[in-house]
Amino acid sequence: MSEADEASKASSGEIISCPSNESSSSSDKSKVVHKMKAKQTHEKSSSEKIDRFLSLYCKWTASSTLTERGIKMLQWTAWLLSQLTKDKYKILSPCLRKLYSDLSIMRYVLRLYGIPTAIEGIRSGSRSGGAWKDKRIKLLGNVMAWSMAAYYPLEHIAWAKWTMPQLMPKVDGNRFSAWSCRFWMVFIIAEMTNSVLKNKELGKELRSIDKRANDSDDSEAAISKSNAIEKSMHMNRLQIMRDILFTGPCINWSLDEWATNPWLSENWCNGISFTEALTCMYQSVYSLQND
Repeated sequence: MSEADEASKASSGEIISCPSNESSSSSDKSKVVHKMKAKQTHEKSSSEKIDRFLSLYCKWTASSTLTERGIKMLQWTAWLLSQLTKDKYKILSPCLRKLYSDLSIMRYVLRLYGIPTAIEGIRSGSRSGGAWKDKRIKLLGNVMAWSMAAYYPLEHIAWAKWTMPQLMPKVDGNRFSAWSCRFWMVFIIAEMTNSVLKNKELGKELRSIDKRANDSDDSEAAISKSNAIEKSMHMNRLQIMRDILFTGPCINWSLDEWATNPWLSENWCNGISFTEALTCMYQSVYSLQND
């Protein structure tokens, strides 16, 4: 088209479409801005995840109970790996086996703090975990506290015999260990029963809250309380599962000849213990994540 034709069409009011990069440039800028925002959101999300992890880690390491649970998980994992590698890796497997044994002794050392906590449970009734309408819960809490008060000294004697045999030549460490596990069995039964009774009472409270929430406008508070109760009930269910898993190994270690003629084979006993450790880790992380 000639310049005269363009001028003629312009003067007549006809719009002339001229090539332009303005719209494509605007689109490119929009894409760049969108990508930058997405990157910032991703970086912020990653940063928040790191902060969340570090916060949970600090909570974990600040608790001796949680620290012991982490070592327990590492202990049984080392045992499992030693079993899986024993046929093919002749150097690695014994090293993992030794690590498993050393971590077991480390857990004995950490439980040297146990006697004062047992005494505190007896004096304060803290083993029952708060105030409950069912009086059996408090009674069972006291049984748990007293059983631990017997368990810890017996285990400490066994540990001392195993680590310093020359100082205690006449002491049968395996026998003291068996007796400590018998008191642990009492604790397990009491704790399992306690958890069942607690969930029964919590279930009634949860149904009552749900019923009141339907007749009330204050649903937000009801939902918050319901969530807290449901969390407690789930924690109790996990504890029941752990106690069931504890039962077999505990009976095995409670027998007189547990070290020389065990009721359960090593693979069964330690395999169950590994499963309990996994359950325990999940329970612990769940508790922290939902604080």
